[in-house]
Amino acid sequence: MATKEQIKKAILKAAGDPETGAIKDLADTFADAVFALDNETPTRADTKDDVSGEKVQDATHYERPTKENRVTKPTETR
Repeated sequence: MATKEQIKKAILKAAGDPETGAIKDLADTFADAVFALDNETPTRADTKDDVSGEKVQDATHYERPTKENRVTKPTETR
């Protein structure tokens, strides 16, 4: 795993070592984002969903949508 400084140096090198500009200004932000991805805490496979209480897939980091109920028969009588 690379450090933030190593990631920043790689970003600047890939961009041609700019002395000014958007890449130079945002290199720290880019490095922080890449470092956060690299050091993210993995989700355990036995994690339970907040809504349904069922097990979620590996690395699911979002709340599952509520299950839809399909209407197969009309509810009104004529």
